[in-house]
Amino acid sequence: MVRSNISVLDKYSERIAVLTIENGSKNLLSEPEFIRQDVLMDWLEDNPEIQALIITGAGRHFSHGADVSQFADGNIEEISEKLSKARSLLNAVENLPILTAAAINGGCFGGGLEIALSCNFRICSPKAFLGLPEIMHGVIPGMGGIERSVKMLGKEKALRLCLCGEIMTAQTALEKGLVTKITEQKNAFEETVEFLNELLKGKSDLQINSIVQTVNRTIQGISDTSGDSFAKVLKEVQSK
Repeated sequence: MVRSNISVLDKYSERIAVLTIENGSKNLLSEPEFIRQDVLMDWLEDNPEIQALIITGAGRHFSHGADVSQFADGNIEEISEKLSKARSLLNAVENLPILTAAAINGGCFGGGLEIALSCNFRICSPKAFLGLPEIMHGVIPGMGGIERSVKMLGKEKALRLCLCGEIMTAQTALEKGLVTKITEQKNAFEETVEFLNELLKGKSDLQINSIVQTVNRTIQGISDTSGDSFAKVLKEVQSK
């Protein structure tokens, strides 16, 4: 187990790791870089058997985002530097060669939703609430949430999401295409584990990494992204 900033990183099973945001009852992002990027990347490098990462919040909520009281009199350069580190962290999460999923319980607002949007999948409990309400506090999403919402929802829906600051139910978020599925259980974590185990079942690490990396590169606009991946996977099969 590793503790860094306001998060705890640990193994859940042989192939699944869990990154838990722990900071009070609402898991506020007093540190936008909720785990140091080097700590996360080094840990994953030291545990190559991990092929899926779940990000969740301790207790009742995923995260209510930033403590907005920090913005009123905060040093703009210092806040900007912290947000830059957070964007770099979420870019790293988004481009990991493994599966990533946010297990969302309770409130997932502002920076919390921006974290969830960096994952491949978002699994919500029926009573989850999601939104980017920064506009209501006189600011805008600063951790890459605008860009990711455009890629996920398209221009029109992203503009409405960010300009209206709407807090939506899990069902509304599902209908808009913001989340992957709503669980039948009160807590989203166990169903997120089941969801990932189903995707991992029967696949080698190389197959998973090759597919995820190809998808990531395609989104980045890189052409011929699969390259020699097929040959590498086939070689692995033939060597067995």
